[in-house]
Amino acid sequence: MLSKHYRIILFLLVWFTFGEVNALAPFKSIMKAGMMEKNLSVLKDDLNQEAAYNEQQVKKAEELLSTLPENIDKIKILLKVSDWYEASYNNPVTLQKSFQYAEEALRISQILHSNIYAGKCYLQLSMVQELRNNNFMIEVNARKAIEVLNKTNQTDDLGEAWVMVWSSKMRTNAPIAERLDPIFRAASLFEKSKNNKRSGDCYREISELYFSISDFHNSLNSLKKAIFFYKAAKLKESDIYPISSRLNIIYETEKKSMDIIKLKNKTLLQQSKLQNEVFLRNSMITFVLLLLIILGLLYKSFMFKKKTNMVLEKQQNEINKKNNTLQKLVVEKEWLLREIHHRVKNNLHTVVGLLASQAEFLKNEEALQAINSSQNRIHAMSLIHQKLYQSENLSIIDMPSYLFELTEYLKDSFEIRKSIRFVMDIDSFNLPLSHSIPIGLIFNEAVTNAIKYAFPDHKNGVIHISLKTNDTKNYVLIIQDNGIGLLNDFDPYNSPSLGIKLMSGLSDDIKGKFQILSENGTKITLEFTINESNLH
Repeated sequence: MLSKHYRIILFLLVWFTFGEVNALAPFKSIMKAGMMEKNLSVLKDDLNQEAAYNEQQVKKAEELLSTLPENIDKIKILLKVSDWYEASYNNPVTLQKSFQYAEEALRISQILHSNIYAGKCYLQLSMVQELRNNNFMIEVNARKAIEVLNKTNQTDDLGEAWVMVWSSKMRTNAPIAERLDPIFRAASLFEKSKNNKRSGDCYREISELYFSISDFHNSLNSLKKAIFFYKAAKLKESDIYPISSRLNIIYETEKKSMDIIKLKNKTLLQQSKLQNEVFLRNSMITFVLLLLIILGLLYKSFMFKKKTNMVLEKQQNEINKKNNTLQKLVVEKEWLLREIHHRVKNNLHTVVGLLASQAEFLKNEEALQAINSSQNRIHAMSLIHQKLYQSENLSIIDMPSYLFELTEYLKDSFEIRKSIRFVMDIDSFNLPLSHSIPIGLIFNEAVTNAIKYAFPDHKNGVIHISLKTNDTKNYVLIIQDNGIGLLNDFDPYNSPSLGIKLMSGLSDDIKGKFQILSENGTKITLEFTINESNLH
């Protein structure tokens, strides 16, 4: 009986023992969650305080970080933890933890697109790199912080970023100008945000930079500004006293420097006066000597010029005499040429008259036509010589005037004024004698053939005459009639006709391209080129 009760009691004890454990598990979880919420609430309250975390707060934060959502509060906690490890750097391990927490905060800031906290994270990374003595990365992270913070209103943080740039420049012994620029920027930003303490710190460092290059005036003014801002920040007199002492040192240094400069200037002034006196004396002596030399050279030059002018005057008189003689010869030559052209023209007219007299005794029609053609050809040449002795220039012919008069002569010669109409399109230009005679003869033959053979009934005939140029080098002569055209078996390039042979030969003489076509009548084309040397 007793053993049975014992068994029952033992069973109840075991059941209560294990049942209690299982029953208390949910209760313990609830208690743990409550503690976490309480700790998180405490940490959030701490975030609103500017004071840094203590070791106990850091441990609580590290326990809770893995459970917190990725939001601004987590970024703040990460930055405070990183800041604690940075402030308590005793070995590379603590700095590595500070770096990792700052990087994690940066990652979340970038996900949340928070420029403010991204800038704070880059600034924290720059400070950690400073403790690591990684001078290059100090400036890299600081520049990134500046780039992001420029988009925000975080003036103090932006100023601190420029301070980190200055720190990097100081560590790498950059030129003074590169050290002054970032610290001046930082001072300006701190002034803007009314952060008098940091403004004073900046101007204190600026003073030291100027002092290092012996610019005592700017160093003194910068330190005065630093003291002004420290007093505005209500620092203790005991903290300002060392700076005031430094101000006195710089003042005395500047005063001694100015005294030394004055003494140097005075010495230099005396030396300068002495040198000026010596220079003036030597200059006067040199000037007198040079003046004498110049006067001698001028006199010599005057005499030489006088002799030269006399020689040149004689030569000029001789040249003038020769020029007058040459001018007379030129005038005589021109008159002689005019007389020659005039006599050639008269002789050609005499030949025409003789041919006309001879024609009166001829009964053969072909002979009469041959004489008539010869008369026309001779008149074409005669007209050129007439134009030459009537013009001022004895070597070129005005083509529009020449062709118009030749056309009028042919009209009168064949008595066709009422039966055949001429349409002329001739550009205004001159041609040399070497081309004028061949073109005049070709023109005479072409027009004569058109008058004689193109219009059997001598009615409604039109002869188009065109002589064009586009660049005063290339010329095209076209003579086209609306007559009966060429015979079907007519070969212009193998013709026994004297006129066609004459036109072809004259075209070769001036290196022209001669062509005869049958296009609604007969079309004669002559293309030729004249070099500029032939125009003069």
